[in-house]
Formats: sequence, structure tokens, C-alpha cells
Amino acid sequence: MVDISAVRRIILIQVAVAVVIALLMLMFHGLTAAVSAFAGGAIGFLTSLIYAKKMLAPPGSEAKTIMRAHYSAEAYKLILTILLFSLIFTQYKEVHALPLFATYAATLAVYWVALIFV
Repeated sequence: MVDISAVRRIILIQVAVAVVIALLMLMFHGLTAAVSAFAGGAIGFLTSLIYAKKMLAPPGSEAKTIMRAHYSAEAYKLILTILLFSLIFTQYKEVHALPLFATYAATLAVYWVALIFV
């Protein structure tokens, strides 16, 4: 069974990491870098949120049902990730790619490191 409070904590930590990196970008590199960083972080935590929502399987579910939910959630997460990156690169012409991808990677790192400790 999935501990919902642990999932919330992981996503909140992802949000916090995105905000901290965006604030650091704002202080040292300006508004455009900060917005780019937050956009990358937002892709990370929004897709984690979608995964968490889609992954919920009823308590006591069979392994087959849980795996089906996992694959479905991963597919939604992947599709949303591609769509959000496409949206950013087509609509935000001033995007700074390094802060965008670095913050996205940082939120993914939070997710994977948190899974070890949860």
C-alpha cells in the first residue's frame, strides 16, 4: 500500500527544490533564468503529481492490477513531460535551457533519492 503522506512529502520537497533554485537563479542570473528554472522544476513536480494520482490502486489489489496502474501512470507522466517541454520551448522564446533542465533534473533526483528513504 502506498503511504499518501510520503508521496505528498516527496512532491512538496520537489516544489521546495524548484523554488529555491529559481530564487537562486533570480538573485544571481536574473528573471529569465529564474522563470526557466522554475518551469523545469514545475515539469518535474507536476509530472510526479500526475503519476501519484494515476498510480493509486485499491488496497489489496493483485500484482497485475498494480503493474497496470504503474505502466499507465508512467505513460501519462512521459506524455505530459514531452507536452510541457514542447509548450515551454514553443511559447517561451527567452527560455534558458541550462536552468530549465538543471532544475528538472534536480526534481527528478529528489524523487529518486526520496524513494530510497521512504
